[in-house]
Amino acid sequence: MSKRAASSRRAFIETLGAGGLMLATRPVFSIGTAANDQVRLNYNESPYGPSEKALKAIRDSISDFDGRYYDDTYYDNLSNVLAKHHGVVRENIHVGAGSTEFLKICDDIFLRDRARLVVAEPAYEAVIQYAVNSKADATKVALTPDYRHDLPKMAAAVNRDTGLVYICNPNNPTGTIVRKDEMQAFMERIPESVPVVVDEAYSHFANDPGYESAIKYVKEGRNVIVAKTFSKVYGMAGMRVGYAIARKDLIERIHPFTVDYTVTGMAANAAIAAINDQQHVDRVVKQNATQRQNLFDEMKRLKFEHTASQANFVMINIKKPVVPVIQEFEKRKVLVGREFPALPTFMRVTLGTADEMKKFFVAFQEIFRA
Repeated sequence: MSKRAASSRRAFIETLGAGGLMLATRPVFSIGTAANDQVRLNYNESPYGPSEKALKAIRDSISDFDGRYYDDTYYDNLSNVLAKHHGVVRENIHVGAGSTEFLKICDDIFLRDRARLVVAEPAYEAVIQYAVNSKADATKVALTPDYRHDLPKMAAAVNRDTGLVYICNPNNPTGTIVRKDEMQAFMERIPESVPVVVDEAYSHFANDPGYESAIKYVKEGRNVIVAKTFSKVYGMAGMRVGYAIARKDLIERIHPFTVDYTVTGMAANAAIAAINDQQHVDRVVKQNATQRQNLFDEMKRLKFEHTASQANFVMINIKKPVVPVIQEFEKRKVLVGREFPALPTFMRVTLGTADEMKKFFVAFQEIFRA
């Protein structure tokens, strides 16, 4: 290596090191209140960012120039760590570019021959869009009066044309959960020939004792695919890391539809560090629960209905069309979630830091006093 090249490399790493100090104190994969001083409570991402251990893994990966070659080692290491973490075997795991990659793939695979999707309304809308792209029909089942999946009606909607059932637990956008007894009763009614995809993007935030991961059904050998992500509690949305957990034969069906090397070495190393940093996860979950309860208390005081969310966002019934209210919040530099046609008077609010939520409450009272 020439002296000039060596000097440039050292300068690059020194710059990265200086930036690393900034990374440790400020979230880098969620948009915070810097730059234009906006409070962003509209994307369901973590305001706390990745753990310091994950950030160190990113810095180390760059300084070691780990991105020079394709390398299955990163992918295999992450898959092995995930298998151990969830108590399954390596063959039950497939890593990809966020959990949405697997939601799309499941639509592509399972709606080819039986082109009917059964889904709650509202739920994560991308799954319905992927079904439309596959020229499938979506049977939308309205939520219960308390804004939860109506699993008995969803089970009744399954017929010989159903290629896939999708359950988002906790649900996006309502944050409500399917309880384990409800899931058990549902699974007993669903034919083994019908795959069930359970999206658990927000599972870490659920502290209701009635909540249970659907991974138990994978371990029982059921026709279930569980989608997980590092975008939420781990604060790594910008790294695009997710994974599917399923029976070996289902993973083998999924594999040909995936794109090779969508997860970089840097992202895989960061994900391994993140999943091994339980202290960071516990801190984020605790802070989220505190801000969620504060929001519940404030809405009760102000007499606004809200969903019984177990996620990192809450839907508030503002009793009027939501779009003009969203615009009023934006004028006050607070961004909240978009309109959901099935619940047109409900506003989705992502839970931010304590300071961000104070700004939200100030804006909320200004708007609703007017």
